[in-house]
Amino acid sequence: MDYKKKLKQRLYIGVICIALGIMMIVGVSASESDNDFISAFGFATAMVGVARIIQYLKITKNEESIQKQKINETDERNISIIQKAKSAAFSIYLLFSCTVVIITSLFDMHDIANWFGYSQFVLVIIYWICYYVYQKKS
Repeated sequence: MDYKKKLKQRLYIGVICIALGIMMIVGVSASESDNDFISAFGFATAMVGVARIIQYLKITKNEESIQKQKINETDERNISIIQKAKSAAFSIYLLFSCTVVIITSLFDMHDIANWFGYSQFVLVIIYWICYYVYQKKS
């Protein structure tokens, strides 16, 4: 895929995030609901969209910055660093959530322990699915 087209898609995603955020805020206001979570989530989603658009504008201000960003995203060293960081985040989350399950179970907080256990289960299932997909591709 052409890198400029990829950047343009990111711009569209930013615009979609802003639109979704505004729809959430307006939806909660129109329904006269006291659901602060949805309006706060809508505001955060809109802000992510604004940040993505600002990032897009900074990257596309000249050809040199586009090339620099393309190199940052496609350089093998950076890709390797990203993969290592994702792997570490996966491992740390599993260790953290296992610890939370044990501690909350000891304090008879089984509902919280169950949710962390479910999140571990889902994460490991997603990992194995991705593993088998990538294994078949290579």
